[in-house]
Amino acid sequence: MIAGGGTGGHVYPAIATIEALREKGDFEFLFVGGKSGMEMNIVPKYGINTQSIWISGFQRYFTLRNILFPIKLLVSLIQSWLIARKFKPAAAVGTGGYVTGPILYAASKMGIPVLIQDQNVYPGITTRLLKKHAQTICIAFEGAKKYLEDCLDKIVVTGNPVRKKLNVHSRAEAVKKWNLNPDKPIIFVFGGSQGARAINHALVKILPEFLEAYDVQVLWQTGSKDFDTIKENEISKNNNVRIHPYIDEMEFAYSAGDVIVSRAGAITLAELAVVQKPVILVPYPFAAGRHQEHNAKFIEDQGAALVIMEGPGWEGYLSSALKKLLEDQSLRDGMAGSWQQLVRPEAASRIADEVIRLIHKN
Repeated sequence: MIAGGGTGGHVYPAIATIEALREKGDFEFLFVGGKSGMEMNIVPKYGINTQSIWISGFQRYFTLRNILFPIKLLVSLIQSWLIARKFKPAAAVGTGGYVTGPILYAASKMGIPVLIQDQNVYPGITTRLLKKHAQTICIAFEGAKKYLEDCLDKIVVTGNPVRKKLNVHSRAEAVKKWNLNPDKPIIFVFGGSQGARAINHALVKILPEFLEAYDVQVLWQTGSKDFDTIKENEISKNNNVRIHPYIDEMEFAYSAGDVIVSRAGAITLAELAVVQKPVILVPYPFAAGRHQEHNAKFIEDQGAALVIMEGPGWEGYLSSALKKLLEDQSLRDGMAGSWQQLVRPEAASRIADEVIRLIHKN
């Protein structure tokens, strides 16, 4: 039984883990997600049996929706217990997000062995709350250990799992896929699976002048919420700009980009390590525990990224960073090479091994 959801950063590690387990044995899977989460649209496409519980995230600002949270949590705990009782899993795995709390807690109280996979340098609140109920905690970065010093005996450093379909294509093949000019540099911009409004607004502001100064192309995932607005903007009519609400075939987008601009979600970083491209990271400032900022600074310290923090006039810093990378091939090559020390292509397989070990042990 595998639980995770809310964002692609929690959903895709679950899918990658399931893919790795399928290669190692004959397993039956049940994925549990949030009733209104994006996972309910994504996971069934992979042929995975899926159920949902009522839980939704607790907002870190005042909203009337938070009044329902205690009721949703109680109902979700009951739903989790009923799901686990019927499915009778040999192990319960959580890949993060609010949905994993009720599922893993209920599983642990029923004597089902629990494994947590945490993607960030600073472990998420679900991991910190449930660590005492887990038998194994798989972390992505050595640096996360200092936040989990009271349970080091449970920790295995595996890296973050990425989707099996994330293959690196030739630039020529990828450029053709997006109908772009192979002779011009390409900037690929995206803000995670749901887009990033701040990055979108920054591009609308800086691109007109930038495209006059530099003969470059922009492949831009806006997210579905901002797509219509940006499509109506004059910048979308520029022949060197391609906008998409959502890009499913990310492997082609990564492979086409000469420079990448993105948020600093942990799974995004794991995928960037695979494709090894120079990147400008703009961490989401309101992420729980500022985990994207922690992630981004760690990658910058390894020499693989430039980090731009949102704030007054930050769009100018973004423009300057783009100019710096476009004008310096050796800098781009050095940043791309720095990802090599961070790539862990075996992460999903190692997590699968830990799940199997947990089943055998119990």
